[in-house]
Amino acid sequence: MHKSKYIIWFFILIIVFSIFTNEYSFAQEDKDSKKTVYLVVVNKYTLEDISHMPKLKKIIDEGSIGLMNTKGLYGYKGPESFLTINSSKKAYTTDEGAKAYNLNENNIEVYERRIAPIEGSYEVGNTNLNKILEYNKENTYMPYIGALGDSLHEANLKTAIFGNADTIDKVYRPSSLIPMDSKGLIDFGNVDGVLVEDGESPYGFRTDYDKLIKEIGKVKDESSLIVIETGDLDRLSFYSSELTDEMFEKHRTEILYRIDEFLGNFTKEIDKDNSLFIILSPNSGEERIQNSKLSPVIIWGHNVPKGILTSSTTRRDGVVTNIDIAPTISSFLNTSRDNMSGNIIECKKSIENLQFILNSNGRIDIVSKSRFYLLNIYSILSIIVMLFVTIVLALKIKIKDNLYKMLKIFLIAIGVIPIGFLVASFGKWDTYTKFILTLLFSIVAFIFIIYNLKVKNKAILISGLIYGIIIVDMFSGGNLSRYSVLGHDPAIGARYFGLGNELVGVFLGATTVFLSMNLNRGGNKFISYILLVLSAIVVGHPKLGANVGGSISIVFALLYFIMESLDREMSLKKILSMGILTILFVVAMAFIDIKFNPNPTHLGKTIMMMSSDGSNIANNIAFRKILMNIKLVGSSIWAKALYVNIFCQVLIFTVLEDKIRDIFNKNKYLFIGFVSSIVGSIVGFLVNDSGIILAGLSMNLIMVFFIYTVMEYLANE
Repeated sequence: MHKSKYIIWFFILIIVFSIFTNEYSFAQEDKDSKKTVYLVVVNKYTLEDISHMPKLKKIIDEGSIGLMNTKGLYGYKGPESFLTINSSKKAYTTDEGAKAYNLNENNIEVYERRIAPIEGSYEVGNTNLNKILEYNKENTYMPYIGALGDSLHEANLKTAIFGNADTIDKVYRPSSLIPMDSKGLIDFGNVDGVLVEDGESPYGFRTDYDKLIKEIGKVKDESSLIVIETGDLDRLSFYSSELTDEMFEKHRTEILYRIDEFLGNFTKEIDKDNSLFIILSPNSGEERIQNSKLSPVIIWGHNVPKGILTSSTTRRDGVVTNIDIAPTISSFLNTSRDNMSGNIIECKKSIENLQFILNSNGRIDIVSKSRFYLLNIYSILSIIVMLFVTIVLALKIKIKDNLYKMLKIFLIAIGVIPIGFLVASFGKWDTYTKFILTLLFSIVAFIFIIYNLKVKNKAILISGLIYGIIIVDMFSGGNLSRYSVLGHDPAIGARYFGLGNELVGVFLGATTVFLSMNLNRGGNKFISYILLVLSAIVVGHPKLGANVGGSISIVFALLYFIMESLDREMSLKKILSMGILTILFVVAMAFIDIKFNPNPTHLGKTIMMMSSDGSNIANNIAFRKILMNIKLVGSSIWAKALYVNIFCQVLIFTVLEDKIRDIFNKNKYLFIGFVSSIVGSIVGFLVNDSGIILAGLSMNLIMVFFIYTVMEYLANE
């Protein structure tokens, strides 16, 4: 078939798959009305706490709730998460950066000596702003410190902050990091005189909520963003080591009661029709209560239905990120979002919104906590099986009877485990025990069925199942990968939708094996090429896999596959052509992302940012990816699996050279698929920030299928 037909099919497929534009609506605001955002910080509260807070439950019943990823640049605790909300990019600061003061005469003198002369009237200022700027000089995310505050000030809107989380020996005011501008200044507020003595509270004092309501009332008509720090849960957390479990629970119950009363009273003072009321915990929950890294975020106010929260950053019902808070506030107030990387939080109607979030949080928590261990177990099992079978093959032990059955089961199991990791998501498990039982049942069931099926080539069946399941899952909204240990983990926050490097690695290995074996059986070559292109689009399309590095690796693999299957001799010119076509593919995906996606993904945003600061953005991305790969090469179990993989390949090819040559002579496309997967894995390792995982999983599967083919060949001799 003429080359032009391939090109036509290629672009037809791209255009067809660019029509996915399913977005949730969020009410457009009247630009002429006076609007106010109230952001209440209840740091370290948890979903479980809500059951003890009837006023808060009423707010949830009239509004929307979600789970928020709280990660700053390095962790989930401390002021870096507060600063990240303001910057709408991953930012970092220590407790030293969380020192804001009322700008009395002495503090103004300190501020102007350290920062700059104050122009205009401000009531609160951060005197350690320069430390924050120093902390973020080498930050590869390039956060704009004070993005939210500047956005409002550029529109001549005012900001305010009330409250603190001080202890006896520590000035701690992280909530002031949220509304401050790039100069560390906030228009109104009180962060010094907001506490009242209480001998029964941690440290002997607590937040004076009545005073907060009175002081907020004085400035709410002038302020557009008012941040309120409740502070008492932070103080309890700092004091926790001094308390028995009984006293800790007693103090926490009393604190939650006072906060709940404050929220109930405060909502009565708010003009709901022109307000957005946000309740959140910038840090993960209290460690003594739960270990979830996700915290509850609640939005109540004008045109906010009873429902669950989502955003284009996560594309996941019930989950948003801390970088989405600032764009949401700016959107409501109709101010600029130019320096923000997050997206607007949207509401999706749900009658059982709180129950939905509780269920989602439970499942996310279970998968997140078991993910590392299960993937490690899989990699260790893969290493053991590959080494054992390789030794049997290298020693030329006769493969028959029970040994043949045992090796066959072992290899089928390693190939089937990724299927089990995916289909276990269908289960209705809500505890760790149920999850593990569902997973084991799924894996054992697939091993039993595939082993006993009267199918001559088990490798093509397993690889075809993996290929088909991932394709269907991507087109049906990623329901399987959402709760799979091979999928994305919202608690980590590296990815929330599409295909992560784990699944891309599995998909790459399965795709090359399935299509190469299909061609060996006389499959239509053109259909195989179309399926290869489909695979690249599934991985790279912003509405599907949305994995740029993964799409580069799979495009390289498919181009190599196509050229070799057409008997084109590889040369430097051909390799350069493959590189150019890969770049064109990425550009096409970026064009679709920017042109057809109202909220572009990481790819689209990166391309848009590079138009103004290309070299810095590109260098930072490359540097971040290199550092992550260096870290993983030294620590990831998949690096060790890759080393074992290489060792097994070399040993088998050395000892069984004649047999391998005969196998590849009889199975031309198997050899092409094998080498294509290696090419894709190498490229994937180089261009991904966790490329070792992609390469390790891809080569793990291709090696298992290859060893299975060799074993079958020797057993049938």
